[in-house]
Amino acid sequence: MNETYPTLRYYILGQGNYAVSMLLDSLQACFPNRDIEVEIIANLLEADNDSLVYPYATPGIACVEKFHTDWIPDVNVPCFAGSFGRGRKAIVEFFAANYGINPERYATSTHPTSTCSPTLQHGHGLYIGPLSVVGPQTHFGDFVAINRKVSVGHHTVLEDYVGLNPGVDVAGVCHLGKGVIIGAGAVVLDKVKIGEGSMIGAGSVVTKDIPAGVVAYGVPAKVIRSI
Repeated sequence: MNETYPTLRYYILGQGNYAVSMLLDSLQACFPNRDIEVEIIANLLEADNDSLVYPYATPGIACVEKFHTDWIPDVNVPCFAGSFGRGRKAIVEFFAANYGINPERYATSTHPTSTCSPTLQHGHGLYIGPLSVVGPQTHFGDFVAINRKVSVGHHTVLEDYVGLNPGVDVAGVCHLGKGVIIGAGAVVLDKVKIGEGSMIGAGSVVTKDIPAGVVAYGVPAKVIRSI
């Protein structure tokens, strides 16, 4: 027990164990000499959550799992959303509707091995994973999730709930609309716009604008179907 500093406490709302493991890893890396306690608050029944088979135990962090009906929230404890995929928005909306937890309650999680320009502007609930790089004059909305080894170029805008999977490279002056998901290893070239809710397949190269509400993939990426 660290008697010099008080224990750090957090809530992870929603239990996607992939995201939980990454959030705990980031907390441990940011605060290696601090005592950390995390309550993981599930909003899905075990039978409906196939991520529970994946472990998340992290040295130095004490975790307790609770179902949301057994939880009494403390307004002074910061929150993280326990999913980095499309479930992220559903989690935020669930806890807002049932517990009054608004975006302002969500903390930022930035892994210490990532590099972010001091001119980055971002909203609530941002996650940036290990070894990612964010260029100057970038603007991120609420609940943007950037996985490991991602690059985001200068003057690029990522709207709310954009998700970038491992190894994605988004060049400069791009604009990704709300809820856009980019698959692992994809490349988005300069000045490309991707419309709200669209999904780009892993390994794709996006050379021109993609409309809203579609699935696109390939080299170069082409629209395959509507969502």
